[in-house]
Amino acid sequence: MADKNAMLPGMTEQKKQAVIERLWLTYYNDTLFSKGLITEEQRNKMRIKIRNRSAPKQR
Repeated sequence: MADKNAMLPGMTEQKKQAVIERLWLTYYNDTLFSKGLITEEQRNKMRIKIRNRSAPKQR
């Protein structure tokens, strides 16, 4: 198997963690919606919060 760093040479450990975190938060959000525990409006609001939370800071 190839070295993990060789597969994603431009990705720092911090960026990897941010991607993993965003995937998990999105998964949980979608799961809550699919089980009927939150409304579509709540899911959409949370999607925006997740995206903004992990978005790179722009100047």
